[in-house]
Amino acid sequence: MELNPWHKRQAALIHHFTSMDYLKALLPQIDSLLALTDQMLDERSHLDAVGRALAGWSSQNTASHFSTYAYPALMEFRQGIVKDIALRSIEQYSVAGEHQCARMLEEYAYQMVWATPEQESVFREATERVFNYARQLSRIVARPSTMDDYIHWFLWNEGVIDTHRVPIFRIRTDIVVRTNQVPPRTGIYVAKDDPMASLQFAWTGGHGELCPAMTLNDVGRAALKEVGRDGLWGDTEALYRFLDANRHLDPYGWSDVQPDLAKLAPSQIAVSAFDFQDCEWYFVEPVLDEFEDIDGSYIGTGRQEHRPDLDACRIPASPHCTQWR
Repeated sequence: MELNPWHKRQAALIHHFTSMDYLKALLPQIDSLLALTDQMLDERSHLDAVGRALAGWSSQNTASHFSTYAYPALMEFRQGIVKDIALRSIEQYSVAGEHQCARMLEEYAYQMVWATPEQESVFREATERVFNYARQLSRIVARPSTMDDYIHWFLWNEGVIDTHRVPIFRIRTDIVVRTNQVPPRTGIYVAKDDPMASLQFAWTGGHGELCPAMTLNDVGRAALKEVGRDGLWGDTEALYRFLDANRHLDPYGWSDVQPDLAKLAPSQIAVSAFDFQDCEWYFVEPVLDEFEDIDGSYIGTGRQEHRPDLDACRIPASPHCTQWR
């Protein structure tokens, strides 16, 4: 067995974001953020008394409040990453903690009147860069997994890794694991019988069991049949036509997508296109120091031998969807 083209891309992304190198590279970014924060506090803390006396600052508006309640969130974020690096030795993985840190900053640093507008802008941009970097790891190791095909497609087209050269992977059919089981090997897993289920990362060191697969549901398979694998998720015009003809499939959001917002069609369809599915998984093993050159696209060359059997992706006709019966 061999991974299909988009599964190769998913494997390359997961391999990159779960690597020790990626995790370790987060530390200097946090350190730079802490240094920036230290500099800002040093420059502005002396204004607390003046601000409260002359500008009506409350205690929440001061640099002292920020250093007491918001700054520790950054320190905890860093300490969590140091701990995560140590836990890799026993093959234990966890989210990076950027979500918790962001919530603390939102609560205790929602206004930074003690800083200059320029300082506040630089600080917020810097935190978002660090949080976005950490978020890629957190998405993959979060439980339950929500890494669907659309998210992988989006990340691939962000160019976060070399899209023309990827590691070579092989499927180990001798290592089979069921959903909700802890795997015997830490790494990437592919659903045994579903080419449209996203790959998943699982580990042996606690809470690393395989979750139900994120795979196309009725809506997603209807979209697949309408636009083809090549058009999912990049053919915005075709996906908008599908959305426009099938608004009844999602009464909560699709009504807001009109022609002037057609570019939102892929993401809006993706919200309703996936369900969880229990399955069996095969282990996907990287071949040490071996790579292959690819065309750079998410779905490969489109040659027939690399396409899934679309008949296998078809489902019985639904009385609620006449567009694709």
